[in-house]
Amino acid sequence: MCGITGFYQSTTLDSAALQRMTKAINHRGPDDEGFYVDKSSGTGLGHRRLSILDLSPLGHQPMTYENSGLWIVFNGEIYNFIEIRNELERKGYRFCSDTDTEVILAAYLEWGKNAFAKFNGMWALAIYDENRKELLLCRDRYGIKPLYYHLDKQQLVFGSEYKVFWAVARELSVSWDLRGLKTALGSAFYLESSGFTLLEKVRNLLPGHYLVANESGVQVHQWWRTIDHLVEVPATLEEQAEQLQELFRDACRLRLRSDVPVGTSLSGGIDSSSVVVMLSDLARSGVEGERASKSWQKTFIHSFKGTSFDETDYADIAANAAGAEKIYVTANPEELLKGLDSILYAFESVYPGMPDSPWRVYKSQRENGVIVSLDGHGADEMLGGYGSYVTSAMEDSSVFSSRFWSLLEQQRQMLGDMVPRHFTIQTILKSRSWIKANKDLINKFLRRSKLLSLNSKFLCDEAHKLEAYDKLKTDLPLQWDKLNQSLYQDFHHIMLPRILKNFDLMSMAHGIEVRMPFMDYRLVNYVFSLPSNSKVGEGYTKLVLRKAMSGLLPDPVRLRQTKIGFNSPLTQWLQKELKVWIQDTLESNSMGSDLVDMKKLKNFYNEKIASGQFEWAEASQFWVCLNAVRLTQIMEKGV
Repeated sequence: MCGITGFYQSTTLDSAALQRMTKAINHRGPDDEGFYVDKSSGTGLGHRRLSILDLSPLGHQPMTYENSGLWIVFNGEIYNFIEIRNELERKGYRFCSDTDTEVILAAYLEWGKNAFAKFNGMWALAIYDENRKELLLCRDRYGIKPLYYHLDKQQLVFGSEYKVFWAVARELSVSWDLRGLKTALGSAFYLESSGFTLLEKVRNLLPGHYLVANESGVQVHQWWRTIDHLVEVPATLEEQAEQLQELFRDACRLRLRSDVPVGTSLSGGIDSSSVVVMLSDLARSGVEGERASKSWQKTFIHSFKGTSFDETDYADIAANAAGAEKIYVTANPEELLKGLDSILYAFESVYPGMPDSPWRVYKSQRENGVIVSLDGHGADEMLGGYGSYVTSAMEDSSVFSSRFWSLLEQQRQMLGDMVPRHFTIQTILKSRSWIKANKDLINKFLRRSKLLSLNSKFLCDEAHKLEAYDKLKTDLPLQWDKLNQSLYQDFHHIMLPRILKNFDLMSMAHGIEVRMPFMDYRLVNYVFSLPSNSKVGEGYTKLVLRKAMSGLLPDPVRLRQTKIGFNSPLTQWLQKELKVWIQDTLESNSMGSDLVDMKKLKNFYNEKIASGQFEWAEASQFWVCLNAVRLTQIMEKGV
């Protein structure tokens, strides 16, 4: 896990610029740095190393393989590198290090771009072929690791974060993309999957894609689509749960491979709790396997004592069942106020929620000697963990069926007062048994109304004239029902890509590698092959996972229906702890204020402070605008 930078066919950047670019992300790799430059093609590769596998100098990057002429900078982990290395050794390849990086190079020599499909892991990498004067960029199946590039004529510049481009802003004429900012103000989830970013001419290499740059130009290709790799699944829920447990067990086993201590981020929900108890079960059964870290017992629990966001009691149950050590991370508003600009600088994003909770968790992990964190990301978006997925399941059911009303009751149990009457009526109208012929028209109207209302009251007149970028989507088989369609799009194009970016930035700000067992590609292929009623049914979301964890995870957590996750008491902090910081921001000017009407924003805040009433939806809309204004200030000047 590291940070990578580089350029190709550059006429404006040199080795000094490469060093500045790489220094800008030194937090991603505090253990080592390295550079490679080929002046004949205007190519440079930079690397910051976070040492996880083979802590010796043999893991230094940029790395080459014998006399192949291939050079690599790599950010991520290939968890099945031992199996691939064994296969390559039988073909005559030899290895100098115990790293997965060297295995990537040998695999690329043997199989070319087909090697990517053999990798079980997460990665963003650049391979330069000095013989062919060709650069390859590649990103993992789901975009767990970030990779951005700036293309101007033939000059290509790439890096792991926006900061790479700000480091050479003068040479590249880097500026904010107002359309990107407006898209993020409307929906941060749409921007991440659009391929565009907050910066002009900086693009997001999409998940499951690779880019090839040579003297003929630059071409981008897609190498992976989950829909092309679906599998046969058992017929019964019990058999499905049994197979899911085995896939999850092996995903956790592979992700224990580490030469440094491993820990877990424990929220108290079923996903992270399942990871913790599975690690414990692997240890008890003695099947962790080769290169598995023996130090996995530390769990990090974020505590918001005295608020509705606190999940400590549930997290304690899971940690106790696993026999794990509990380390509590508590919110300190005074520390938050002092460090909020630093957090936003690391976050370099516009988002409707505050990223302070994961920031504190990963900071605590580093302070307690943990370098790798196994987290539960990805399960919600493929197994139906949010209340909105119950709505999707309702759309697939007749309003006259018992399943429809069972799902409606389930949604009320999950969300309580967050399910108003008009929402359930809307759901009924969208049900296939009611005015089916007009469903598309109704959906179109509802969607348009929703998008127009997002933060529009805070935008200035000029901002309304800008078009936002469109999110991507995959055309799915017509026989797929609404729930599975929603899950597929959210996992690949909407919800999850944004969440992955959040946690990458917050973890790597402290030099922490996050591994995600639920995002093992074998498990993802399997889950997207399951029917909808195995995911949402019998009064539960993530039904098949709850069945799979029976006997391993205590029932108070396994059968829990409420969901919180790593959130913060935003409404309280906006009215009290962050008041001075907010007022300072409201008096400032920045590129963000070219889109946001600061007078409207200030008046709104003063009214809410006077009334003492800040609803969550309003607070989120206000915060995302404030976030944009402050971010555009601090990214340009640094902190």
